[in-house]
Amino acid sequence: MAEARILRISRVTLGLLVVTGVICAVAAGTSAALVALWAAAIAAGQAVRIPTRSAGVLYFGIVPAVTVPLLFADPIAVVSIYSLGLAGGSVAMRLRREDPARIRAFLLAEVVGFAAYGAVVVALTETFTAAGVRGDLSDLTSVVAGALAWFVLGSSARAWIGYEQEQLSVRFVWLRALADWPAVLALFATGALFGFAWPELRWWAIAVALMPYGFSHIAFVRESGTRRTYGQMIRALARIPEVAGLSSEGHAARSAGIAVAVGQDLGMTPHEVTELEYAALMHDIGRITLNEPAILKAGYTDEDIARWGAQIVAEAPYLREVARLIELQHHPYRQPGEQTDESLPASSKIIRVASAYDQAVHETGLPPLEALEVLHRGAAYDFDPVIVNALRAVLTRRGAISY
Repeated sequence: MAEARILRISRVTLGLLVVTGVICAVAAGTSAALVALWAAAIAAGQAVRIPTRSAGVLYFGIVPAVTVPLLFADPIAVVSIYSLGLAGGSVAMRLRREDPARIRAFLLAEVVGFAAYGAVVVALTETFTAAGVRGDLSDLTSVVAGALAWFVLGSSARAWIGYEQEQLSVRFVWLRALADWPAVLALFATGALFGFAWPELRWWAIAVALMPYGFSHIAFVRESGTRRTYGQMIRALARIPEVAGLSSEGHAARSAGIAVAVGQDLGMTPHEVTELEYAALMHDIGRITLNEPAILKAGYTDEDIARWGAQIVAEAPYLREVARLIELQHHPYRQPGEQTDESLPASSKIIRVASAYDQAVHETGLPPLEALEVLHRGAAYDFDPVIVNALRAVLTRRGAISY
């Protein structure tokens, strides 16, 4: 239902953009060719993807969009350029056969963001002009205020779309959208620099604006590559106990998938969810020590395995917090006669629940509903009932169980 609603809204939005863009282009006092040129620049900018911290994507089309209100005094021309540019960008993404969900998210979020930015910049510019205050400082103030409006409202739109499409916690999708601020700042700074430099430098303004942005783009790409490399390395490490026959095939990946979904449902921050995923993937890494005959002879507990695994993972400074989560994964969320252990991280409790559920389903062979009931019966001490309830919500959304 949510996906169908977003599809209908995006189709109506695309149609309105085309109609609005054409009408405003005819009514504007600006050359139609110039309007078409800047609209094409915004549309073409959608071919350049900017990797972000949220693992989402921003597009370079933001840069010419930031510049437009600085160069065009006619608000009608600005509306026309934005409308035709966004419509053209959506069509270009369809021709490149990008994910339809991504296209719809781009269209709706950018319509909100561009409208907010353009309205704020045009309104402040007219206000400053009427007050007889115009100059670099007033123009910069307009751009900064417009950028804040774009960021807040655009991020809100992305959060709403993420909630509708993925049915995640509003807090999580909002924080995930806000994580992209470094890339947004670089794009807006580039557009503003070009807009301020154009009257004096003309075509040289392109080089002046793009040169510093190029270094930022390289940094974003490298950061994205580093995150991807870490993820690949951790997934490879998580496979070691399974390849050695010390853990069931696919247990780590399945447990991590459940843990991430539960963490998102509980509204954890994106950074916390990433650490949770890494810890869930490697929660059984300590089992590789069971190849040692001396350890088998001396005996061991699940807590020992978790501690050994944590010691292995802690060798990487970047994963110290992940190691702590692994070490605490077998601690009960409360002891008999005591209140909940507040010092126990929520992520460790999530891993305990996710691993136990996966084992009940794939090793014991229980149906999902019966496996969930096993966790409910252990909610007195072993499994945090809040997390078990979140798991129930996740399984219900996935269609694994029904009320």
